[in-house]
Amino acid sequence: MKTKIKIWSSITAAALILGGAYGIGELKGSTAEAAASAKSQSKTLISVSKAEQIALKAAPGQVESIDLEKKASGTFYDIEIQQTKQEIDVRVDAYSGKVISVRKDADDDDSHKAAPASGGKLITAGKAAEVAQAAVKGTVTEIDLDRDHGGAVYEVEVRNGQVKTEVGVDAYTAKVVYTDTDSDEDDD
Repeated sequence: MKTKIKIWSSITAAALILGGAYGIGELKGSTAEAAASAKSQSKTLISVSKAEQIALKAAPGQVESIDLEKKASGTFYDIEIQQTKQEIDVRVDAYSGKVISVRKDADDDDSHKAAPASGGKLITAGKAAEVAQAAVKGTVTEIDLDRDHGGAVYEVEVRNGQVKTEVGVDAYTAKVVYTDTDSDEDDD
């Protein structure tokens, strides 16, 4: 009988030891996962202005558009810069500010060379983003410079949850010229 008790005691002790080791391993694994998850959630996006400055250092010119892209490979700003006879696409990591890529394309389209009606200097896309965010709370996800009839307007898309608002910012005066709100839940 004492032999059976010793065997069962040994088996129980082994099970407790193995179970405890497994439990500690799982606890460490879940703690590491939780830390990695918290680290990724605590990241904050760099500002549109900062991304624009970084892109212009990589490729000087006139910023024509900025898009905040979220892909499986990561989150980045895709910035299109117009130079004489070519367009440059610069991708900037949205968290670290590191330049991911710079791609040059020949540009045969002269539509971007419209003369300013006001004779003034264009504000930056970053400034347009700041003006739009002052008018509408949310995250800037897209900026496009639209040049029509001698004028220029930055079309700034701001998202706040399910609500998307396009804010038109005069590219010379930095004044809001329109807002257009749309919800993802609309049946458009």
